[in-house]
Amino acid sequence: MNAQELSLALYNLALLPVVFFSILFLILTILNIFVDRPRKEKNLRVKNLKKHPFVTVQIPCFNDPVAVKCIEKCMKFDYPKNKYEIMFVDDSTDKKTQKLLKRFVTKNPGFIKYIHRKNRQGYKPGALQHAMPYVKGEIIVIFDADFLPHKDFLKRIVLPFEDPRVGIVQSRQGFYNKDVNLISRFAAYLLMVHHKMLMPIYNKANTVFFCGTAGAIRKKAIEEVGGWNTNSVTEDTDLSIRILSKGYRNVYLKFETPSEVPYTLEDFLKQQMRWCFGNLRAFIDNGKKILYKKGLKFKQRVSISYITLGNLISPAIILMTLAGLTGWFLGEPELFNFADFFELVIKFSFTAGFLIITGTMFLKHKNIDEFPKLLLAAFSISLVLAFGNTIAVFRAIFLKDKYLFGRKTSWVCTPKQGNAGIIK
Repeated sequence: MNAQELSLALYNLALLPVVFFSILFLILTILNIFVDRPRKEKNLRVKNLKKHPFVTVQIPCFNDPVAVKCIEKCMKFDYPKNKYEIMFVDDSTDKKTQKLLKRFVTKNPGFIKYIHRKNRQGYKPGALQHAMPYVKGEIIVIFDADFLPHKDFLKRIVLPFEDPRVGIVQSRQGFYNKDVNLISRFAAYLLMVHHKMLMPIYNKANTVFFCGTAGAIRKKAIEEVGGWNTNSVTEDTDLSIRILSKGYRNVYLKFETPSEVPYTLEDFLKQQMRWCFGNLRAFIDNGKKILYKKGLKFKQRVSISYITLGNLISPAIILMTLAGLTGWFLGEPELFNFADFFELVIKFSFTAGFLIITGTMFLKHKNIDEFPKLLLAAFSISLVLAFGNTIAVFRAIFLKDKYLFGRKTSWVCTPKQGNAGIIK
C-alpha cells in the first residue's frame, strides 16, 4: 500500500462516522418539523399562575462589571417584590468590580445579597454550591452576567413549576452581539441550532438540559442529587443528568433572553473546548446512570448520550480533512469530468447534515440570508473548532486529571464585550 492508497483508506475510514452524524442531523431536522409545529406555547399565560413561589435570582460573575446591566433588568421584574431576592455570586478579584456590585446591596438591603469567597475553588459550580446555604427561594433562577432578561421573565419561568415533578425549566437564548464578525455569527448559529432545532425535540423526549443561564431549577432537586458538582467544567450538564435520573421532568420554553456570544477566535475556541471536555466527562462520570439506572426511558438514554457524546465527531472530521487533502496532493493530475463532479456532490450531500439542519432553521425563522455566512464559517472556523475539540476529546478521555488549558486551569470564564467602559 503506497502513501496515496493509505490516505484514501484513512479518508474512507473517517468518512463513516461523519456520514453517521450527518444522517443523524437529517433525522433531527425531520423530527423538528413534526415536533416543533407553529402553535401557541402552553403554560405561558401569566394569569394562569396560581401562586407566586419565592424565587432566588442568582448572578454568578467573575470580574464582570457588565453584571450591573443584568441586575438592573432583574430589579424591574413584573413579580411581587416580596416574592423574590437577587443574589450576586461574585468570585471577582477586581476590587472595582466588587465595589460596583456592592453598591446595589447597600441601596437595596435584604432584597439584594452579595456572596463573595476568599478563593475560587470549583469556579462557577463552586461559587454556586457555596451560596446554597444563603438561598431563600424554592426556585433558583440563574443568569450569566451578560444576560438582559425581560420584565416578565420570572412569571413565565416559574409557571411549569406548579407541577411538582418539574425540576428544571430552560428558556431560549438570544443574542445582541451576533453581527460583530464571522466568529460571533458562527457562535450564535451553533447555539441557535441547539435552542431552536434540538431543544424542542429534547423537550418532547424529556431530556432538556439546563444551559447554565436563563433557566430555573427547583432547589429541592439540587439538594436531592447532592448539589453542584464542583469538579465539573460543565456543571449544568452534570446537574441535568443527575436531576433527570431522579425522575424529574425538565421543560423548555421558547421565549428568548438576549445575551452575548464570543467574538474573538481565542475566546470562542476556549468556550467550545470547555463544553466539549465537560460534556464528555459528564457522560463518563455518569455513564451508569445514563445507560443502566432505572427511571430513565430508552429515548432518554439515547438523547442524553447524543448530547454528551456529539463532539466525538471532531477527530473524524480532522482525519477526513487531512487524509483527503493528502490524497489529493499525492494523486496524479487528471482531467476533472462529470463523473468526478457527481461523485463529489454525492459525498458532500452525505456529510452536509449540519448545513441542512441550520439552513432549515433559517427557513423556519425567515432569515435565510444568513446562509452564505454560514457556508463561509463552515469551511473556515468550523475546521479550526474541530481541531480544538479534538484536543479536548483526547484530554477528556486520557488526561482527565490534567488541566485543559495549559498549566493553569480547565475552567476559563468567557470575557464579556459589555464589560468595556462599565467601570469607567
